[in-house]
Amino acid sequence: MKTKNSNFFFKFPLLTGILVFLLITGLQYFTVKDYDLKINTERQRVIDYTSLIQKQISSSIANSISTTKVLKYIEENYGIGDDFDTIAAELLANNRHIDALQLVEGGIIKYTYPLEGNEDAIGYDILAEPSLRDEAIKTIEKNQLYFAGPLNLKQGGVGIVGRNPIFKNNEFWGFAAVIIRFDSFLETANIDTSETNPFYIQFSKINQNTGEEKLFLPPPTATYTGFENTVTLREGDWKLTVQLKESTAFKEVLPFLILRIFLSAMLGFIAYYLTKLPSLLNIKLDNRTKELKISNLRFEYASIATSDAIWDWDLSTGIVYRSSNFEKLFGHKIDNYTNNKDFWISQIHPEDYPDVQKEMQAFQSGSDEFWESTFRFKKANGKYAYVLDKGIIIRDQKGKALRMIGATQDITSRKQAQTELENEREFLNSLMESLSEAIIACEESGKIILSNRAARELHGMEIKETMPENWGETYDLYHKDGKTILKKEEIPLFRAFRGEKIYEEEFKIKPKDKSERSVLATGTPITSLEGKKLGAVVAMRDITQSKSNERKLLELSQELALRARKLEISNTELEQFAYVASHDLQEPLRMITGFLNQLELKYRNVLDDKAQKYIFFATDGAKRMRQIILDLLEYSRVGNYNEKIEEIAVDQILRNIIILNRRIIKEKNANVYWDEMPVIKIEKTPLQQIFQNLIGNALKYHQVGQQPEIKISYIKDEHNWIFGVSDKGIGIENDYMEKIFIIFQKLHPKDEYEGSGMGLAICKKILDRYEGKIWVESKPNEGSTFFFSLPK
Repeated sequence: MKTKNSNFFFKFPLLTGILVFLLITGLQYFTVKDYDLKINTERQRVIDYTSLIQKQISSSIANSISTTKVLKYIEENYGIGDDFDTIAAELLANNRHIDALQLVEGGIIKYTYPLEGNEDAIGYDILAEPSLRDEAIKTIEKNQLYFAGPLNLKQGGVGIVGRNPIFKNNEFWGFAAVIIRFDSFLETANIDTSETNPFYIQFSKINQNTGEEKLFLPPPTATYTGFENTVTLREGDWKLTVQLKESTAFKEVLPFLILRIFLSAMLGFIAYYLTKLPSLLNIKLDNRTKELKISNLRFEYASIATSDAIWDWDLSTGIVYRSSNFEKLFGHKIDNYTNNKDFWISQIHPEDYPDVQKEMQAFQSGSDEFWESTFRFKKANGKYAYVLDKGIIIRDQKGKALRMIGATQDITSRKQAQTELENEREFLNSLMESLSEAIIACEESGKIILSNRAARELHGMEIKETMPENWGETYDLYHKDGKTILKKEEIPLFRAFRGEKIYEEEFKIKPKDKSERSVLATGTPITSLEGKKLGAVVAMRDITQSKSNERKLLELSQELALRARKLEISNTELEQFAYVASHDLQEPLRMITGFLNQLELKYRNVLDDKAQKYIFFATDGAKRMRQIILDLLEYSRVGNYNEKIEEIAVDQILRNIIILNRRIIKEKNANVYWDEMPVIKIEKTPLQQIFQNLIGNALKYHQVGQQPEIKISYIKDEHNWIFGVSDKGIGIENDYMEKIFIIFQKLHPKDEYEGSGMGLAICKKILDRYEGKIWVESKPNEGSTFFFSLPK
């Protein structure tokens, strides 16, 4: 039986339709909620992207903490000293995100590694620079690693500097510091500032003194409408700002707004129509009921078919509904014990629990709608599984959390595979970067996908993902002549890409703003085990220096050959001149000496004492002149012995010299002695000349009134025979130690000691010919020892 109200609606169907239209129009509330949902989604995207960049930045500088701690520990406990380069090299080899290490004593940079390119930083006092001192003092106050910058580095460029204070005996000593160049920092942190990125990213810092904000990335080029999120990075008190460039929420809900208005009109018409046809409404209601039952059944089947454990958490009671997959995945029975929030929290890994709890509390008290977290969860067998937990939260009109619905997925296998893959990738990248040869590889389409540090340094630029058509011009590849650019078909990598094997093919690279490089390339195609082409790789070796050395050696060889020829001609001419001059000069001297002797013989009784004295001086001068000529002739002939090299007993040479000088040895009652002498390979005459001149000088320059005593000795080392001739003569002043080996250098007047002053010069010339040396150790009035060495 119908009520009066029902009769009213059925009695006035048009009014019913209008009322229904107005009521349905009120459902635009859902459009507003939809708009809020999309705005929240955009906000979440910004927050997630901010969190991702924040994690990437933290990851990129994470190694700096352990690196500076190692330097700090060694300096505080042992002192690094001269081992800094060795220690720093080992640390950098395992930390590719760090460009340089420094040890700062007080405020002065004491060591830096690598030194090349960072020389200007040595000795720089960071505490003397106001812009650096404040952040350095903040590092000391924090007593932990703190990053300064980005700032202009003393050695050039822009970078961030992480400093860890060092204390000795509870007093500040200095810093262990890492340098990360800003471009390397951006690349490692994967900060994308391109126009194609839907997010605008800004990296800045507030100057604590002026309050000004310094931007480190390009400022916005337009007005952005999306949600903006700003976080502070505690590693350097940086501000990281991420903003969605364009909000599309309103554009997306506008069609639904129009559609809902249209539907309101449609439903008003339907209400008008249904008031006339109650039976049609009942039929529609029955159909909707069936659809809901089918939908519920589908959900039950879907929860069984999916590999995730679906859950529904009533936040007011703490009761959690779990699907049957929960028991399959983790082994826990589904009962009153497991269907509560306390059980779930108790099974989270102790190391992950604080973060998960903090994130969950922030999520429930905040305004976000979507939950996502990764952590370790204890299974029934006691082992931990990595899980990905996702959910959506339902709030009341005041924003209070009422209910959470989500799914838990076991990602242990994925996590393990990801870790193994990252380890392998890291190992391969480190291996590639450490190779001295330049490596470049392309994939099956010909696009370059891989290059190492040596390749980038060789080309003087980053190796981009370039197609073969542009390789020659992009990377400045030329033929060996350095003039003709390589065509695509001539480039070693392209030839290897087409299936050809290349072995040490030479070409040239002419990087911009750098000198050209000569390169040897070896390339090979890369195929799968089934023979499918996967790409190609080429290894290049820089031979610029060796080519330059070859050219220089060739030029030097030609120049030496020319000089040797000229010297040979000059020596021949000098020898000829000396020989002719000595004979031609001796003839008039013999004539002068002969006539002076006749003059003295025939007119001895006529000439007075003065005239006879003049004749004596003239005769003596002629004799000395003749001796000088003979010594010059002997000096010019040094090296032209035309003797064969044979084994010579040195003691036999010395006995021969004693026999030749027996008269003067007997007159001066000299004692010449030696111990056992070696047998050496040499020409006989030059060795005899050396000993003859040295023993003769020892006999000549003895102390007046003392018996000459001369000792000959020798020693040997790995490469030389070293002989010594010692006397107890008049000795030599230090100022004349080198001059005595120069031709015609006499230290005493001719009336004190006779001789031309050429004996030691002849010895030196002989020893120069054999690549030997001669030197003297002497003290005035105590004696001298002349040493000479001959290569074995």
